[in-house]
Amino acid sequence: MSKLPTYSSRLQPPSAIKRPPSDNGMDEGAVSPEKKSRTAGGRATQISKPAAGRGGLKRSFSVANVSAVGAQKDHSKNTLASSKFRSSTLNLTGRPSSVSSSVLANRVPTGPNGRRPGANITNHMSTRPPVSSKVSSTNKSLGSEGDMKGKSKRPGWDLKGRLQDMEALLKSREVEQKEWMKKFEEYDTRIETLETEKTHLSHDLVQTTTSYEANQEEIENLRRNLRKEQDQRCSEKNNYENTIQSLTFSKSNLERQVNSLDAEIAARQEEVAGLKFTVSELSSTQAGMEARLKSTESLLVERNQQITEMMAQIEEQKRKIEELNEKLQQGEMVRRKLHNTVLELKGNIRVFCRVRPLLNEEIQNNANSDVIHHINFIDEHTLEVGKGDVNTSSMSGLKSRGNNFTEFAYDRVFQPTATQAEVFEEISQLAQSALDGYNVCIFAYGQTGSGKTFTMEGVPNDEELEGMIPRTVKHIFKNMEELESKGWTYKVEASFLEIYNETIRDLLASPKEAKNLTYEIKFQDNKKNEIYVTNLKRIPVENEGKVHTLLNMAQQQRAVAATNMNEQSSRSHSVFQLRLSGENSKTGDSCEGMLNLVDLAGSERLKESKSEGARLVETQNINRSLANLGNVIMAIGQKQSHIPYRNSKLTHLLQNSLGGNSKALMFVNISPVEACLNETQNSLRFATRVNQCHIGVASKQIKK
Repeated sequence: MSKLPTYSSRLQPPSAIKRPPSDNGMDEGAVSPEKKSRTAGGRATQISKPAAGRGGLKRSFSVANVSAVGAQKDHSKNTLASSKFRSSTLNLTGRPSSVSSSVLANRVPTGPNGRRPGANITNHMSTRPPVSSKVSSTNKSLGSEGDMKGKSKRPGWDLKGRLQDMEALLKSREVEQKEWMKKFEEYDTRIETLETEKTHLSHDLVQTTTSYEANQEEIENLRRNLRKEQDQRCSEKNNYENTIQSLTFSKSNLERQVNSLDAEIAARQEEVAGLKFTVSELSSTQAGMEARLKSTESLLVERNQQITEMMAQIEEQKRKIEELNEKLQQGEMVRRKLHNTVLELKGNIRVFCRVRPLLNEEIQNNANSDVIHHINFIDEHTLEVGKGDVNTSSMSGLKSRGNNFTEFAYDRVFQPTATQAEVFEEISQLAQSALDGYNVCIFAYGQTGSGKTFTMEGVPNDEELEGMIPRTVKHIFKNMEELESKGWTYKVEASFLEIYNETIRDLLASPKEAKNLTYEIKFQDNKKNEIYVTNLKRIPVENEGKVHTLLNMAQQQRAVAATNMNEQSSRSHSVFQLRLSGENSKTGDSCEGMLNLVDLAGSERLKESKSEGARLVETQNINRSLANLGNVIMAIGQKQSHIPYRNSKLTHLLQNSLGGNSKALMFVNISPVEACLNETQNSLRFATRVNQCHIGVASKQIKK
């Protein structure tokens, strides 16, 4: 929209018109201090008081101020109308008129008919008559006033004439003022019309802009949909092309197959022709074959009779084999009994060696393999242990193979795959001896973490993983029930203690009960110098369930701690004792046996375990008691006159089992970890010395 011309800049108010000075030396528009003003009907007339002069009294009337006031009012209205008119020239989008019409045309969207919303306003404004022409007419009227003044200048004394001139000028100004007021009203009306039209156009512009934005969004959606559709069509096109290629490939394959089938059909036709010839030959041969078949059927009947006779013979052989297997099992039982008898007659301590399997973490460290490279199992009684850099020993009873492996032989060797049931089967006869009135001692020896506690106690509440103690108890009570039919009745008492730092603890007594009690090892003179512990709690048991309860109670009170060698290392020697007293009501016989099941604490080297504080004291006491056990066994093997049983509580408690009237068996438990090879060889050498130890022939204990 073009900017309308302003007229206020050209129209000068009457007060700004320069007038010639009056005769009295004052401007006509000037007002003296003595003058008083009086305003009536919008006109201002200033009357000056008579002033003394050289020509006498003179009254002068000046209407210049009156015309100046009227011109000032006209100028104010003119300025107001000019400002309203300029405000209407702002573009309809709210931007100032200084923005060019070309920029506005580019920013304002076109309407439905292709025209911009502000086009009609621009055209309408361009058809208005220019204001400059009207202003020029006004200037002309002002110029005429000047001409009138220039034509005849009234003298100063012609006040009446000058007043008439002023009144004529005032009337002309009033007429002009009315014309201007009409024009201003017309301008106001047109401005209001334009404002209304601007409001409507602004509303239309907002709607058009909203519609435009919605259309743009719809266009974007359509473009996105179009792109998706194009992508989908592209994908479908690719799929169709791939399908066409695969179909073309399949077609070529089918054509090749058809060609091969045609060739195969031709070959089959030739083969059919040959078969027809062969059928003709076979049909001629069939007659002879039927004759031979009849003769064969007669032979088959005879063969069936022979087969029936052979099946009967096979069944007889199976029965004989089963009988032989039963005899073989009985012979194995007899062999074991004879072997036990031979060992009892020899009077040596029997030694069983058991190697535990590798744990999960140890398998990972062994290149994910469960193969034990430094131990070779030769047979059920012999194993070899060694390494390339291991110094072998030439001690008595050991055989060296080259410079790498050392051979160890014991009464029985159990590989890592051996189960708890297989191990107990070998010691079941020894456990039976306790019912027969013998003193029996079974103890487990080995380094920490080698599986001693697992062998002796096993896993609670797991029948398959039960250890030697619960299995022995179960075996004893089962045989007690069988012996009841033969007149035998037994009284069973159980006790459980541990030796911790050379101090005896009762594991079946509560801490409150054992607080003020002292436990000492003493002899019973009236019972063949048998050893007992003072104040030790003996609990009568009637069934194996009661024994299991006592075992669980003892496990909770036993001293166990974590070391660098074992997370759950036993820090004490535990001794489970079962006293069996039996009487036969039919024969009057009686017997009294003692079963000692010992779980020794594991040996460990201080430089490897790095024990400190309480663990250090425990390790020192454990190693000291195990060293004393080795000294006792060495003294017994060398037939020394003095056996140092009293050097430790352990050897003092096991005095009857090691050197008295007792059947003894030791488990030497071995760790399969190659890093423990040195400790493994030390345990095996100690077990060899124990196996060579002769403690005498055990005799049956008769109850008196």
